[in-house]
Amino acid sequence: MTAITHAGAARPRNLRLIVCWLTIAACVPYLTLKVLWLSGGTVGWIDPADAEGSALYTANAITLVMDMIAVVVALALTYGWGRRLPAWLVLTPIWVAAGLLAPIVVAALPAMAIEAAVGSSGSAQPDMGLETWVFVMVYTGFTLQGIGLMAAFALYARDRWPDVFRTRTAALPKGPTASLQSLMVVTAAVLAVPYVVVHGYWALGGDAGISDDMLDDRSTASYVVAGVWGAMAVVGVLGLLALVFRRGSGRLLGPLTAAWVGAGSMFCQSLYQMLVLIGRPGELGGEGTALGGYTLLAGLISGLILALAGAVLLAERPQRPAGCSPRS
Repeated sequence: MTAITHAGAARPRNLRLIVCWLTIAACVPYLTLKVLWLSGGTVGWIDPADAEGSALYTANAITLVMDMIAVVVALALTYGWGRRLPAWLVLTPIWVAAGLLAPIVVAALPAMAIEAAVGSSGSAQPDMGLETWVFVMVYTGFTLQGIGLMAAFALYARDRWPDVFRTRTAALPKGPTASLQSLMVVTAAVLAVPYVVVHGYWALGGDAGISDDMLDDRSTASYVVAGVWGAMAVVGVLGLLALVFRRGSGRLLGPLTAAWVGAGSMFCQSLYQMLVLIGRPGELGGEGTALGGYTLLAGLISGLILALAGAVLLAERPQRPAGCSPRS
């Protein structure tokens, strides 16, 4: 019996190690490419002159650091020292990772398949001066990173916050800020409407709100990505509405996951694109890009409000429901 118990305890540990190191392995090609580019290399560039420029070096440095953080997060979710970290220090980077990588996990492979299927018939291909294999390698890596980090986080959260996996949505008691949570989530839902409508319009081929430079680089995959961003926002809003208003008899985990990923997608994607626009002010002019800017602002504020409402709701939940271990 003891041997069986030890064997059963070893399996999750071994699974965590496998997930961790496969996730880190998925980061290696991207990290290697960024290091080469920052060192002056031009591998993967069609025209080496396109690899020059201080803005490009800054962007490469930032994305290199982001992927290095992903490696640290994978380690923290796997080894014992990670469970001794404050909750916010774990939840913040994994929420950002979910927001940035979940849309890629959902959209990347279908988008590449569509591009491969229609590319020969003259559909616009992304033209960023890079070889096709760079896009395939990078987005395949991002997809594997997203799957790996989410799997590692699920194993980590199940051990640290087991009550989240057991509590049912309808049974979640309402805390003293229930009215504030309701106001926040309704406000976020209203702000999300223009974000969803505009991304749905872009997914169907609309071009208002897109700069001329971006229109030149638009591809079939762009429509898929826009549709996924809009769908993620809908999922996030519906998930948090279900939590705040206690809709559904299922476990808390379902709507919580939807709210987590959807809010993260709206906030992180909008923030990232707004930072790009701020760094390239020439693209802010004109009526079309004004629509794009306001859409990003709506997504940024809506995603942030959803995240804050969800954080308050979870902070007020009972810390030791019946049948749960007293871990924090």
